[in-house]
Amino acid sequence: MSAPNPFVTGVRCRCPQCGQGALFQSYLKFRDTCLVCGADFKAADAGDGPAVFVILIVGAIVAPLLIILQFGLELPGWLALTITMVAAVVLCLALLPPFKAVLFAFQWKHKAREATHADIE
Repeated sequence: MSAPNPFVTGVRCRCPQCGQGALFQSYLKFRDTCLVCGADFKAADAGDGPAVFVILIVGAIVAPLLIILQFGLELPGWLALTITMVAAVVLCLALLPPFKAVLFAFQWKHKAREATHADIE
């Protein structure tokens, strides 16, 4: 059996080994093990990468949105800013789990791990 595509399993927030089991036990907390194949996720850590990607993507979306709302539609500044901030928060909350799962799935595929002193010697 070939390994599942890490991008697809990440977007679906599924186990990077079997592609079936749920990866998260809560909003952003990884499970200790896959409920389907038993893969061990105790060392799972995507670091700050997902947040960085999400912030860059959301910023690229909401900055033009603010300009369009305020100058294109001529909404009052407070209303344009409120709509933009709500959109930014919703987008960040929606995108963070799949981005975290995708980065973890690629780490899993490439067997990436934290370097230790023994690796340097």
